[in-house]
Amino acid sequence: MGIARLMGISPLLVAFAIHSANAEDFAAALHKADVTQQRIYQAANNGESPSAMYALGVMCDEQSDQAEAFRWYKLAAEHGHAESMNRVGDMYAQARGVPQDYVAAAAWYHRAADHGSLVAASNLATLYFYGRGVPQSYSKSARLLKSGVLRGNAQAENKLGAMYESGIAVTRNLGRAKDLYLRSAVQGYTPAMVNLGLLYIEAMGVRRDDVRGYALVAAAVAIGIPDEMTRLASAEISEASERLDSRRMAEAQFRARRLVANVSSGDPLTTFTRFGS
Repeated sequence: MGIARLMGISPLLVAFAIHSANAEDFAAALHKADVTQQRIYQAANNGESPSAMYALGVMCDEQSDQAEAFRWYKLAAEHGHAESMNRVGDMYAQARGVPQDYVAAAAWYHRAADHGSLVAASNLATLYFYGRGVPQSYSKSARLLKSGVLRGNAQAENKLGAMYESGIAVTRNLGRAKDLYLRSAVQGYTPAMVNLGLLYIEAMGVRRDDVRGYALVAAAVAIGIPDEMTRLASAEISEASERLDSRRMAEAQFRARRLVANVSSGDPLTTFTRFGS
């Protein structure tokens, strides 16, 4: 349970407060945050700012008030806020705060993508890939992802990499898959770190390197990965560990810690350059 939920304080207030060095500073920062939150509520309630509506949706989402989050996202979306459109699509797709409805999710993702959301375009590609809410089409999925890759979207790079790894909708090309996973991982996208690590551990398109593979997957797990990848990540870490002696394991763990530190500091490129060869 996060501190925001435990204390009944919004994440926005905590974000201000945690930078305070003493009680007096904490009180001042809390007051400043409270004023900021009041302004956000005022701007949202007056219909002055879709961004404020979106911010309230995020706050409610993080506090697990999904019905209220959906209300604010939808209100912001109706005011033309692209990321809110994407969030509404997410909530329909994941049955959060509303009944699951892939048709509605696809419609909102389409709308968000038309307003420039690269994340929504990537999400829409997933629906086309599996045929959820839209007619199944690998070709449309691939086109959407390639468009996102051209614009540097990490999710699109990872998903298109998976297509090249499997050979679905495109000619199988493990070298291209590796390059796309790397481009995504350099942005700190943890699912791509797992997929790139898998290539090294399984010796798929690259020379087997359990140190690199272990470091990538372990770092991704430490930073945070989607629940559905947990079993895969655990299996890959276990496989690599069985082949590593104590010296190489220490090196792998050191690399993993360095990856975590660099990704967390917003500078993953420093470490990832060594994974390009």
